[in-house]
Amino acid sequence: MKKFGVLLSCLCVALLFATSSWAATNPFMDVPLNHWAYDAIGQLAAQGVLSGYPDGTYKGKQPTTRYEMASALARALALVDMTKADKQDVEMLKKLVVEFKDELDALGVKVDQIDSRLAMLEDRLGGWKLSGELRLDIEGYQGGVEDAYVSMARLEIQRWFGEDEGIFFYARIEEGDVGAAFDKFYADIPFYWDSTITVGRFDRDFEGEYRFQIGGATDIANEAWLTDRTVDGIAFDKSFGLGSFSFYAAHPGDLPTWEDEVVALWELAAIAQLQFTEQFGFDIGLQGFFGDDTSTIAIEEFEVKANSLWTVFAGLRFNFNESIGFKGIYYYQDAGLEENSSGDWQDLDMDSSKAWKVIVDVKQDLLKFTSLWLEYGQVDENFYLPLGNMSLTLDADGEDAFLAYNTKIWRVGATQQWSDKWTSWLYVASHTLEDAGLDTAGSVQDAKLLQWGLGVEYQYNENVAFALSYIKLDWNDDAENVGNADDYRIQFRTAVVF
Repeated sequence: MKKFGVLLSCLCVALLFATSSWAATNPFMDVPLNHWAYDAIGQLAAQGVLSGYPDGTYKGKQPTTRYEMASALARALALVDMTKADKQDVEMLKKLVVEFKDELDALGVKVDQIDSRLAMLEDRLGGWKLSGELRLDIEGYQGGVEDAYVSMARLEIQRWFGEDEGIFFYARIEEGDVGAAFDKFYADIPFYWDSTITVGRFDRDFEGEYRFQIGGATDIANEAWLTDRTVDGIAFDKSFGLGSFSFYAAHPGDLPTWEDEVVALWELAAIAQLQFTEQFGFDIGLQGFFGDDTSTIAIEEFEVKANSLWTVFAGLRFNFNESIGFKGIYYYQDAGLEENSSGDWQDLDMDSSKAWKVIVDVKQDLLKFTSLWLEYGQVDENFYLPLGNMSLTLDADGEDAFLAYNTKIWRVGATQQWSDKWTSWLYVASHTLEDAGLDTAGSVQDAKLLQWGLGVEYQYNENVAFALSYIKLDWNDDAENVGNADDYRIQFRTAVVF
């Protein structure tokens, strides 16, 4: 194969490069100025795709080896611009990767990573992408109650546009209690200092590293205390050498508070996630809610006005090695509320509230047969949870956002990845609510909830999965005396993504 044949292949790849100009100076002395490929060779050399020989020549008439071709292809693929391809470009790249797979492997180029880049490129052809998810659940509950329903029906729309297709638009239509509606729609806009501005209705989850989640298709016990919510507003995200910074300002609308009343609040939240070494990371953030003169709650004969509520938090992450890590997070919360009992608004004296939890996270690589999640945490009475509930640790109705009792939580979770298709999991969680129950004599006692579950999942193919799970809630007698009840749920889920 002549080197100009190699060049023709690289020229096809070069169609995907982000280049400012094709008029680059050719560095090779043996490529004449009037040669048809002069500018192309110069551009590919400037990009680092073609390196030539130490004596400054290109030697285009000399036959090339497959390893030289694979080396040029590998350097070209590293510079691929995902926004400038068409279907023919993608097909050509796929053929080249298949043809030179062995040589690329020998050069240490991970072909599976190239395949994923090409798959991403193919997904984005034309700028638009449609995807979705459907879940059908068949469930049985204590007392013989059975149900079959669509628990999730989503259609996702994605679009890349603007200069260099740098702006990303996302919209999601989801079936809910009031019918199908857009539950998310936002645009990510490149901004100064290599940052991103997000506007619209979007999610932010500042506690992903510290919240318990088990089950893939089942998605059990996904618990966050402050964020992991959808909000309407504007966000700013910036990555830097030591980590990242995120901020959003939003008006979340109606949030639950005492007595099922609601308060209109503005929200500000920010987090800095720092990674000092591969082993050690630190997170620090805040969340603030601000009310106004109309944000009042009627509680018996009193009116309560929400002026502000601040929560600051700090988290620590330390990985002993690739398989075992320690995590801990601490929250401090201060509420600025006023009460009106006789026509005069006065500060409502509320003690600051605290919450914390510590976690040991063990990967399956260490134990071979299972992963392991060990967690213990405590939450003070009157700690405000914007999500409205926390694994039944509140009142019996689970709707008030201020915790009614001091609560202690411990949980153990384990996931077993048997193969690419089969996964099983189990977990046990205990919640102790101080002075929330009554014994048979009417004396105040702690209420305790033991929650446990297990499940198995089968990934039929990349689009379809089946999951069978069983969850059990077991309250102690003292808790049952104040209206709590034992329950169980058995569920068979079919999940389809497309």
